[in-house]
Amino acid sequence: MYAEDIHLRPGKLSGKMFEMRLWLDQYCFEPSTFSCHDQSFGLLVSIKFRVAQEARAFAECFDGRTDRSSGALPGDLAERSRTGGFLRGRAKV
Repeated sequence: MYAEDIHLRPGKLSGKMFEMRLWLDQYCFEPSTFSCHDQSFGLLVSIKFRVAQEARAFAECFDGRTDRSSGALPGDLAERSRTGGFLRGRAKV
């Protein structure tokens, strides 16, 4: 499993979940688990993927944190990420 953590300010969860669902559907990515926890700064959203490339692409788009030690994105995913081919979810949260 490849985990992603995204930090959100209070009140931003529903809008960000909508953006994430659109993005996941657009690229046919399917996370295996999703959880949300209250933290002192707001919310910590944790999403796990079975496929490393999907986790890294998701982290790139949504400013998530992942283990990048497993290498670069493969060609097509890396190119879409660099050129903005992914629906950008980088709105300030």
